[in-house]
Amino acid sequence: MDLVNPVSSTQRDGESFNDINQRRPATLIHTSDCHLDKVFDGPEQRAFSAVVDLAISRDADALLIAGDLFDHNRVKPEIVHWAASELNRFSGPVVLLVGNHDVLHEASIHRKHDLRELCDRLFMLDNPDGDSFDVPGTEITVWGRAMLEHAPEFRPLHGAPPARADRWSVIAAHGLVNAEAGRSSPIYTTDLSQLDADYVALGHVHVHSVVHENPLTLYSGSPHNWSSGQGGCVVVDFAPDNQVRAEWISLLL
Repeated sequence: MDLVNPVSSTQRDGESFNDINQRRPATLIHTSDCHLDKVFDGPEQRAFSAVVDLAISRDADALLIAGDLFDHNRVKPEIVHWAASELNRFSGPVVLLVGNHDVLHEASIHRKHDLRELCDRLFMLDNPDGDSFDVPGTEITVWGRAMLEHAPEFRPLHGAPPARADRWSVIAAHGLVNAEAGRSSPIYTTDLSQLDADYVALGHVHVHSVVHENPLTLYSGSPHNWSSGQGGCVVVDFAPDNQVRAEWISLLL
């Protein structure tokens, strides 16, 4: 278990002390890069089930998938239905952002098989211009841009709105931080430093890392990592003392 040092949320301009203390505490599970593509019981499936198990055991308020739930857009219907059945074991809301492997173009797996028809509590961030979702039963708001094409022109953080004083603000994005010129879906540190948010949930890199501390920005890493043999996900606690604490949990399979 790897504990990320707690980082206090910064009081925003125009925000009173009472405003920020009215936000109820909440727990969010942040995962990404699950790369589901097989029907049989493989390591990716076991790792994904372990993420759902963790959300249940921690009594999380929501589960956020920051891209690449599926490995490609030719995934068979059986694995889509299996993923839906796993997500339905969790009684809380699920927020889904697509990534470069399950990008939301016309041939997307998400257009062939809409998980929202299989999961009553699933919300997909499917607006290419970006959209916000107020997570039911919580004071968490998640914003993200749907990726239609994995291209250099796509900026995952472009258009992120300012945070609301009465909500915990979470930004979800799928892309590479400090990408070389010409790389697709770039995320720049200048973009991160200008965000007005409590937590930034990133996907695309398969190894967990802390990218930025203000706002607190993490790659969750893959639940199962073939190269390192170790995967995990992040438990994010939005605390009553107005701090955001993130803990990376190793999923030993």
